[in-house]
Amino acid sequence: MALLFRFSQLRNSIWSSCPARLRMQHTGLSPGTLLDPKSYEKRLFSTRVQETASLHRTDLGPCISGIQPLKFQQTSEHEQSAPLLIFDIETTGFFQKTTGNFQKGNRITEFAVRDLCGGKNSTFETLINPERDVPGYLKKVNNINTDLVCKPDVPRFSDVLPLLLAFVQSRQTPGKPVIWVAHKANTFDAPFLAQEFNRCSAQMPEDWLFVDSHCLARKLPKLEPSEDKKHLLNLESLSKRYGISAEGSAHRAMKDVTTLCHVFQKMSFDLKLTYEGLINEATKASYFSKLLK
Repeated sequence: MALLFRFSQLRNSIWSSCPARLRMQHTGLSPGTLLDPKSYEKRLFSTRVQETASLHRTDLGPCISGIQPLKFQQTSEHEQSAPLLIFDIETTGFFQKTTGNFQKGNRITEFAVRDLCGGKNSTFETLINPERDVPGYLKKVNNINTDLVCKPDVPRFSDVLPLLLAFVQSRQTPGKPVIWVAHKANTFDAPFLAQEFNRCSAQMPEDWLFVDSHCLARKLPKLEPSEDKKHLLNLESLSKRYGISAEGSAHRAMKDVTTLCHVFQKMSFDLKLTYEGLINEATKASYFSKLLK
C-alpha cells in the first residue's frame, strides 16, 4: 500500500509540474487511450527536451541513501554529460529465447529508477499489474505475488508509460541522450522494457541508450584467488567486493537500484570510466526493439 501511495504522489507531482500541452505532445497519448493497450496506434516517442522547456532540472538538492552525484571525466567539448538513470525491474519470470524468438509471456511487476545526478524528485518507483498470474516461487524471491499486483488499484504498464516518459524528460539534459544502467540490462531489463513498450504499440525513444553493468564488471581487475576464487560478477558479489551493505528487502527493484548505484560508482572509479567511454559501452534502444520482431 505504501508503494501505491508513493506512485499516486509521484503521478500527481509529475502531472502538476508538467504543462498540459507539453505532456500531451511528449506522450502522444490521450487519457482515453491509456485504458486499453490494444487501442494504441504505433508511435515513436521522443524524450528530447527543448532549450526553453521548464521541465529541465537545474537545481541539485541533497542526495538520499548516501548516494553522491556521479560526474564523469569529460573532454572540453562535453560541458554537460547525459543523465544517468540506474534502474531495475521485477518480473513474472525470465526472458528466454525460444526457436529464435523471445518468450513474450512474462511481464514486469515492479519498476524502479534513480537519477545518479541526484536532486529533487530523482527517483521513480511503482508496482505494475502484469495482467497475468505471478508464479508462486517468486514470492520467496522478492515477496511479490499475484494478490499483491493483480488488482485494480495497481497501475498497468500502459498507465505508467506516460508518467515514466514525463519523468525521464524532466531529468534530461538538452541535446543529450538518456543513459540507462542495469545489471544484465542487455539480456533482461532492456528487452523486458522494450516488450512492454511494444505491447502499448509504442517504441522506446531513439535517444535512450542502455549500459549493462554486468558487462562492465567483466573488465574489473580480477581478485586474488584467496579473496574470491570464482570472481563472481553478480550484484551481491560486487557489493561484498566493495564492502557495500544491502538496504531494504532482497531482490526488490528499488533496493537493487540503490545497491547498483553504490556499486556502479565504485566500478566507474576502478575502470577510470569517462563519459565518452560510457557512451561507447551503450546499446541503442532500437536494438532491443528489433529483438521482438
